[in-house]
Amino acid sequence: MGDGTLLTGPVVSHCYQERKLYTVQLDVVEEATGAVRTAEKLIPVDFTKETVVNFHPSTDTVRVGQSITFDAADSQLPLCSNVVVLWDFRDGYVTNGRQVAHRFRRAGQYTVRMSLRGNGPGSCPDSHCVSRIIVVLP
Repeated sequence: MGDGTLLTGPVVSHCYQERKLYTVQLDVVEEATGAVRTAEKLIPVDFTKETVVNFHPSTDTVRVGQSITFDAADSQLPLCSNVVVLWDFRDGYVTNGRQVAHRFRRAGQYTVRMSLRGNGPGSCPDSHCVSRIIVVLP
């Protein structure tokens, strides 16, 4: 599969651990003779060109005034340059950065939104966003 994993069968499924370029090698075994045709086909699988919009909070439940961190380090817009990560905590505060910390001042349920915005060639999308619910306890 390009990452050291060997699978057999007419149909296979595999989950990769890292976002990078892999080359899958297809070896064919002839049923009648048992002869192996090595590298019958090489298939590039390039995860570096995939748009990924995701973030991880350090917790999904926090107390008022307690710091919570948000991490969007694995998000990417590979067709864009100058990608900016924007955060809207839905409590009147906004900021930017791949990793940020925030303290909510009031109890409640907040739908925290992270957006990726990039500049670049014509194929660069304007913006992508994702949100997660954070519960703030008194």
